[in-house]
Amino acid sequence: MLWLTWRQHRAEVLGGLVLLAALGVVLVVSGLPMHTAYTDQGVAACVADAGRAAGCDTLVEQFTVRYVGLGDLLMLLTVLPALAGVFIGAPLLGRELEQGTWRLAWTQGVTRTRWLAVKLALLTAAVTVLAAGFTALFTWWRGPLDGIQGRFDGAAYNFEGAVPTASAVFAFALGTLAGTLARRTIPAMALTFFGYWIVWLSLALLGRPRFLAPLVRTFDPGADAATTTAGRGALGAGRDWILDSGLIDRAGHRLTLAQESAVLGAARKADDTLAYLHQHGIRSLEVYQPGDRFWTFQLIEAGLLVALAAVLLGVAVWLVHRQTG
Repeated sequence: MLWLTWRQHRAEVLGGLVLLAALGVVLVVSGLPMHTAYTDQGVAACVADAGRAAGCDTLVEQFTVRYVGLGDLLMLLTVLPALAGVFIGAPLLGRELEQGTWRLAWTQGVTRTRWLAVKLALLTAAVTVLAAGFTALFTWWRGPLDGIQGRFDGAAYNFEGAVPTASAVFAFALGTLAGTLARRTIPAMALTFFGYWIVWLSLALLGRPRFLAPLVRTFDPGADAATTTAGRGALGAGRDWILDSGLIDRAGHRLTLAQESAVLGAARKADDTLAYLHQHGIRSLEVYQPGDRFWTFQLIEAGLLVALAAVLLGVAVWLVHRQTG
């Protein structure tokens, strides 16, 4: 079974290794200069000092302007986990059912249950290794940007920790089930691709912000900048994830957008904007997830994806037995 699985799926596995190697070259070539600049230009020292040293604001801003665009460009790689489902999961059973080769494969000395178990285990392991390899490379590459923006930043969260690997395993399971349902490879690939994005976007936009109850804080925008910055987790991997922000009045009531516009317009006309806000009792409000919840959120989301993957694979195996019994 090991040799048969390798023979049947070596193209997909080798393709994944080639893609991983190519991405690794790109990340290393672009990452080495960034890591060198991060240290040599004093940005790392600024991050360690929470940006309080003289000139740190300028250094961090210059570094961010120079390199953050690379991170934004690499956001296109969000599609990678879906490829595990499209090119490895969907053809796994879809091709066998479409071409009718299951009649020969499952009438040999190997039972359907063993055939499915071995194939699913080996390919799940292959997907896990490939995804974990990419995660390790990207985590190293983004280290300097994590130091500035934190790991709750969109690019960091989606490509670091346990979520990327869990996403790839989920995509593979979804593809396997899609192949079982569609019984043809191309439709199964399409179902996998669109189904993955429906689940991923729902989880990212609706579920992720609510994994744990967010916290709320208020602060005086006219207060000492260092105090305000420290309270907000300015730099580093522990930087907070801001979900919502706005202004409140002296009585603690949230200002509407129209009221905020009027207050800020009047403040800009004053000699000192921050002093104007302070004098009128206007405070800033933020709804946030603390940066130190990164791994908690990662484990929650990864757990949900892996559990869903297990259910999808279980349904696929049940359908195979039912359809070919």
